[in-house]
Amino acid sequence: MGTFRNRSFNRIYIHTALQAIAAHGGESFVFVYLLKAGISVPIVFLCISAMFLSRMLLRQLVLPIALKIGLRKTFILGILLEAATYPLLSQVTDVGPTLVFYLFAVAMSSSFYWTTFHAYVAQLGNHENRGAQTSAMEFTSTAVGIIAPLMSATLLTYFNATIAFSFVGICLACAALPLVGAPDFEIEQNATVPPETKKFARALLFTDGLRSGSFHFTWLVALFITLGSSYAAYGGAIALAGAIGAVMGLVTGRFVDLGHGKRALQIAYLLLSAALLFRAFGYHIVWSAIAANAFAALIWPVFATAFNTQTYNIAKQSPCTLRFHIAAEGGWDFGTGMSCLATALLTFYGVSFFWPMLIGLIGCIMGYRLLAPTFHDVTLSKSKYISLGQSK
Repeated sequence: MGTFRNRSFNRIYIHTALQAIAAHGGESFVFVYLLKAGISVPIVFLCISAMFLSRMLLRQLVLPIALKIGLRKTFILGILLEAATYPLLSQVTDVGPTLVFYLFAVAMSSSFYWTTFHAYVAQLGNHENRGAQTSAMEFTSTAVGIIAPLMSATLLTYFNATIAFSFVGICLACAALPLVGAPDFEIEQNATVPPETKKFARALLFTDGLRSGSFHFTWLVALFITLGSSYAAYGGAIALAGAIGAVMGLVTGRFVDLGHGKRALQIAYLLLSAALLFRAFGYHIVWSAIAANAFAALIWPVFATAFNTQTYNIAKQSPCTLRFHIAAEGGWDFGTGMSCLATALLTFYGVSFFWPMLIGLIGCIMGYRLLAPTFHDVTLSKSKYISLGQSK
């Protein structure tokens, strides 16, 4: 089975399972925790925007460190830095120096983690089994997403934030263990990613950032408020979504590997747009908000598998996967940051969450128009972006 044929890549599945505890049991609770601490909605979105926009600068530190110690060790460094931010979050109680320091710390750690994660996964995976590998990662993450939010909601409800977020941090730190002894990839000192390829990477991930600011961050805050700012209800809704979405990506991965990536992408963007509209129109009523969250969970693995499979393939065929993802993640940060900044301004002036959520539709339309042309028949071999990536 192509999913597990690459033994080195199997380590990524273990890492993904542990990291998913942080994603579903930690990251999903970060900004609703700030709301619970009494920080206003516009300020929370301003914090999110500031964090992502500052990552555009902090990410420039990744390349020189990776050149010195290698991609794998830089990846491990990002994991440990990211893990350390969760206990720090529990000390934030208002708008002040601790919040500012936390935002700086998470901007720094996530710059290292996500850039090296995507570069390492792109480099380690196989083109012929990329869809299966990517879908298995999504399955692992969403499966863990059934349990992780329930654990965090329980710890936050019956204990305290220090215990809850320290537990998340420890789990994330353990996610570095599968990478000990894993293959390493040196970063070429003089490798050059063509300007056209960098421009494409930034533009594509910018569109996904617009999508994410709406689909992820705006939605999670709106859902939390609709559910009465209850950790238990919020955790239950996230867990239900994980249970519904766990198996969908596996089918998509096989579909992509059989040469139907463009069709999968068309279906994914269409369903994602429908999910955004469902959320925009139904966020303010409890039952429709839970239903919209469940529907989005059903189609999210389809989108993530189709989108990431193609992006990883393009990245691997560029002269340097790390440099490609530094450019790409910079675009994602800018898109997400601007989306959340718009939400901060709109909510400050009393506008409902309906309009900020529609920002994601712009990202979907732009993203499809950029990514769909990279498919040629059933392969990537004649994509102009691959050709650009292979030149130096």
